[in-house]
Amino acid sequence: MFQAFFTGLSGLFSFSKNLDTVSNNIANMNTPGYRGQDTFYRSLGGNDGTGVGTQVSGLGYRFAAGDQTQTNNPLDMAIAGNGFFVLLDGDELRYTRAGRFEFKDNVMVDSATGLEVAQYTADGEIKTFDISSYQTALHETTTQVNFSGNLSTIDTDGEHKINDITVYNQLGEAVTLNLTFTRDGTQNTKWKITGTDGDGNTLVINNDEIVFSGDGPSVGFETASTTILDSQGNLTQLTFNFGGTDNVDKATSNALGADSTLQHNVQDGKPTGTLESYSFNADGTIKLVYDNGAEKTGPGIALANFSNDDVLELVEGSIFKANNASSREMGRPESGSLGSLATGVLELSNVDLSREFADMIIVQRGYQASSRVLNIANQMLEQLYDSTRGR
Repeated sequence: MFQAFFTGLSGLFSFSKNLDTVSNNIANMNTPGYRGQDTFYRSLGGNDGTGVGTQVSGLGYRFAAGDQTQTNNPLDMAIAGNGFFVLLDGDELRYTRAGRFEFKDNVMVDSATGLEVAQYTADGEIKTFDISSYQTALHETTTQVNFSGNLSTIDTDGEHKINDITVYNQLGEAVTLNLTFTRDGTQNTKWKITGTDGDGNTLVINNDEIVFSGDGPSVGFETASTTILDSQGNLTQLTFNFGGTDNVDKATSNALGADSTLQHNVQDGKPTGTLESYSFNADGTIKLVYDNGAEKTGPGIALANFSNDDVLELVEGSIFKANNASSREMGRPESGSLGSLATGVLELSNVDLSREFADMIIVQRGYQASSRVLNIANQMLEQLYDSTRGR
């Protein structure tokens, strides 16, 4: 009879622990990436084979995906399919489905814990997701300026100016050029090219005369060239291209218009760019956009998947560790069994509130029944004691 007390008491302890689990699930029903927990029991047996109660044998985790909510923050991420984000805790790896990240000193970290987010390199290494080396984009030197349109042979001014031509020297510094085309009074289709830079320095122009035939520049007059100076005294070669007779976009000189329409198009060249924005591709790589129009593809997010989820153990919040990595697959999103990356969204908890209410009722009834066992056992003992006193 005394055993009934201990058996009932074990039921009270176990059901109260289960209620702790249910209450924790409900408290975290809006926690991003939280995995619902289940309490498991095991029966206790005596030496004679009879049962002596129960105790909690451990917790299990529900790894089904939770619903996703839109945030429009490019650093909020969710995994569509299998996998966990990989975090670095010193030399240890941690795993989570909660993709709330931010950059601190150009290193991507988990917003809740501060743990560094891992990247998966092309060589299969796990490293810190660091974009320090991607803050700028190299400049591009201008090599050629193209010209198209007409230099009028009947323009009364006899000259045509094209100002504010912006090109870039070999250091990526912007240089402004101003060109003047002056018609030869004795030969209407012959033009002299002169110019200055933005500081007023005269440009030294090779092939500074251009002679036109009916279809464009005559042979040998298709291009001219000059050099532009940088802040270190170096010279950068620059070509002025007026196009040949077989080019559709070319310079001409004729009497088809009273005004000259010659215009320029800088073929290439960019200044040094500063990182302006970024986004993530479905394969986990970061796309970086710079203010000079350049784009780069940076590191790729690391994901891990486990064929046996039982090796995962909760560390804190929504962060897990793996007690055994033998069933682990590492890689980038969309590789192997790993899911794809969705950005601007967060995966919420996978807790089902209706299920928790049902579990709560079961726990309550079990606790009441165990309590009733203690009450009945107590009444039977009182009756036994009363009988021994001769009542």
